[in-house]
Amino acid sequence: MIPSPKIVLLAAMTATAAGPALAQSDFQACLQNIRGDALQQGVPAAIIDTAFRGLTPDSKVIDLDSRQPEFSLTFGKYIANAVNADRIAKGQQKLQQYRGLLTDIEREYGVTAQYLVAFWGVETNYGSYMGDFSALRSVATLACMTKRQAFFSNETVQALRILANNHMTTQQMKGSWAGAMGNMQFMPSTFTKWAVDRDGNGRIDIWHSMPDAFASAANFLRGIGFRPGLPAAEEVVLPQGFPLDQADTTVDKPIRAWSAMGVKRAGGGALPSSEEPSQIILPAGWRGPAFILYPNFKAVMNWNRSTLYALSVAILAQQIIGGPAVMQPAPSDDEPLSRNTVIDMQTRLARLGLYTDEADGLVGPKTRSAVRLFQKQAGLPADGHPTPEMVARLQRTAR
Repeated sequence: MIPSPKIVLLAAMTATAAGPALAQSDFQACLQNIRGDALQQGVPAAIIDTAFRGLTPDSKVIDLDSRQPEFSLTFGKYIANAVNADRIAKGQQKLQQYRGLLTDIEREYGVTAQYLVAFWGVETNYGSYMGDFSALRSVATLACMTKRQAFFSNETVQALRILANNHMTTQQMKGSWAGAMGNMQFMPSTFTKWAVDRDGNGRIDIWHSMPDAFASAANFLRGIGFRPGLPAAEEVVLPQGFPLDQADTTVDKPIRAWSAMGVKRAGGGALPSSEEPSQIILPAGWRGPAFILYPNFKAVMNWNRSTLYALSVAILAQQIIGGPAVMQPAPSDDEPLSRNTVIDMQTRLARLGLYTDEADGLVGPKTRSAVRLFQKQAGLPADGHPTPEMVARLQRTAR
């Protein structure tokens, strides 16, 4: 899977200008520590020594890790990139191409075919870009040359386990710069826990065997809570006067309760008659589309901890099977905020006593809650969506 935003936005590398000799010395010492952990997990010493022989840090991985994206994508731009006409058409073609296999997997695992295809499309554009980095070298570099040592040290051990148990070479085990591998971009730890030898050849190959790739993804999704029945999310229309503070991932209501409040499907139909818990969100603010999130949305979020990522999977899955596109467009003037702007916004909200968490430049639930409180004080629609206009108002208020 594509690493979550917290993985992608790793802290800058700890190896500095002390020099390549010192960095390489530290790297080798780190590898020896990982070697001990791998031995404790049953990886043969010969496998570890072969994999680590001549291994050096990958400077490209360090460079990519240290780059912090200055701007986050808005809902409109994110969905336009992730769900476009070409990706929808290819997804429909792939759904037909693998119909028999996907039907069998759906019957066995309870994961609908369109979601497996949608994950495949969002992760690697149906296998067209799976990454050409050595997965082992990437995770070892991130373990030993960045501040995420514990996480990536475990990923390095799991990569060694894959080499030992799956009869692979380091040259065969390719992935993204952060170590995500194969058609579905599994991290090594995801592979060792959930990957499946569907084609029965004695080796799990999520790079070239679609039976293995699809079954592994289905096994993972089932394991993290995906259930047959409702989709992950769908667009809805909110009634006039809908309380905007109810449109938040922290507000759970039975689907019936939203129906009783007048919420309808975007096409005008009634919501499912169900007591299942659900939430309403406004990813582009009150002027953009609204979505209801069903229980499967949490499973999709367990795959990747990004709301926009999870929405893109749900939207793509719907359109792959001929469902409608998003009907309410995102505001054309919705602009991304830079990380520095978000930090400044969080600092000013804290100055007003509305925000008590770290000023980290990331717009999470606590930041949205603080934004909503300020919007109420300022007489603005309290949708929790920070716009440039709201930020300017805040800057005038909390100097």
